[in-house]
Amino acid sequence: MNVLKQLDWTSTPKEGRRKAPKVVVKSHQLKSSALKKTITGYMNIARTSVGAKDFYEGLYETTSGPKYVFPYFGDSFRQFTNDFADTLSNVTDRGQKVIGASALEGATKLAEEVAAGFGTMREFQGTLNASDNPGSYIETPKFYQFANTDQALQVQFPLLNTVSREGAKKNQKFIKEFTKINRPHRKNAIAMSFPHIYEVRVPGLRFIRWAYLSDLSFGLLGTRRMKGGKILPEGYTCSMTFNSLTVEVANFMDQT
Repeated sequence: MNVLKQLDWTSTPKEGRRKAPKVVVKSHQLKSSALKKTITGYMNIARTSVGAKDFYEGLYETTSGPKYVFPYFGDSFRQFTNDFADTLSNVTDRGQKVIGASALEGATKLAEEVAAGFGTMREFQGTLNASDNPGSYIETPKFYQFANTDQALQVQFPLLNTVSREGAKKNQKFIKEFTKINRPHRKNAIAMSFPHIYEVRVPGLRFIRWAYLSDLSFGLLGTRRMKGGKILPEGYTCSMTFNSLTVEVANFMDQT
């Protein structure tokens, strides 16, 4: 659904909305648990011939769902942090446990113990030769911390019920349908579906290949009255937050 053009989020005529800023959101229905894809990924870890784009495309097994175009008036569109530390990152750990590189940590620990031993000997000798004994510090390289620190993308806009005759009905239909695809659906006593995940693009600013909706809220706006047995306000407030499911690598910058 093209909310930008089809729904009443502004009183501006539809023909005047063509240049309004937008965010394009493509939904995907998960076909299976991510556990299966994780196991497959570990089994194929030696397949270095798989390109970066193909890797991300195959990260989740999905079928295409509805596409949405929302008005976008946010200010902050990107924020992240980088960090280097003395220990391996969680992502590095995840890989090294599989490919047997844990010896790296053992070697690092051994080197630190040996260095500490030499330091202790020097300190002991220093106490014999002088009353003022300086400390010692050995500088070691730090590891980049692979972590998903990318700021979530927040989208907010109103939906007005007083601009057109069918506006309220269309707004209510969108709210109901969008809520449904972002909640699990029970199929039987034990089986439930997963909420949809998304590809998100803010043209020229940001691209998120895989995202999930971490927060969705709708509120009542203005005066409320009863109509057809339902509470009908003058409008609704819509707020949604998309979080990346992956580390947003530099490759994505070319797809904005």
